[in-house]
Amino acid sequence: MAWYETFFGEDYLRFHLLGGEWVEARTPGQCDFLVSALELSPGARVLDLCCGQGRISVELARRGFAVTGLDLSEYLLGLARERAERAGLAVEWAHRDMRDLPWENEFDAAASVFTSFGYLETDEEDEKVLRAVQRALKPGGRLLLDVHNREQTALRFQPKSWSEHEGHVVLDDMTWEERRGRITMARTIIAPDGSRHQTGFALRIYAPSEMMRMLERAGMEWERTYGGWDASQYTALSRGMMVVARKPGV
Repeated sequence: MAWYETFFGEDYLRFHLLGGEWVEARTPGQCDFLVSALELSPGARVLDLCCGQGRISVELARRGFAVTGLDLSEYLLGLARERAERAGLAVEWAHRDMRDLPWENEFDAAASVFTSFGYLETDEEDEKVLRAVQRALKPGGRLLLDVHNREQTALRFQPKSWSEHEGHVVLDDMTWEERRGRITMARTIIAPDGSRHQTGFALRIYAPSEMMRMLERAGMEWERTYGGWDASQYTALSRGMMVVARKPGV
């Protein structure tokens, strides 16, 4: 099985997000940015790609948008449904691969948040995602991709690290392939009783020029690139890269 078919379960929240409280605190501000960057009109229909536990989907629904949250993890989608039910909000949930979108000309905007673009095995497979989103968007609809800054990834790269959480020791062994723009992590989680669990991920990190060419091939027009959620200008020193593209049309 591909790593992304098993990675996003309970251990993801416990040992990767460390419970996720630090991510949750950012949600309102991130949604402020999404509404502005995607130029969302009241009641707009929004596709949240790789929606995870639904934090962005539910917050956007709270603001009156018609949201569809899509994810491959049944575990995280279950948490997303519970979140929406607790909030008394209607969100459409879809358990699907992000390459396989059934919609055509239906969404005003789409967003891929928290570096969920670049998971797939090849550039060609990643491009299938962009093509599927392009079909799902209405003419003039926008896409926002929240991804790593490749130059900062190379600069800050550390091959090994460890941490402790809930009595567990977490050991990470990282590999950075500069030529391919791909980072991989092999993670070992050691429980208090000494038992070990192996997990990990692989991520393709695109340079801005690579991303622009891929978007063009998928039928999208690049509009702008931000350096982070604060809407700062993108530079080689930016911690992240926020790409906004538009489907040609009205």
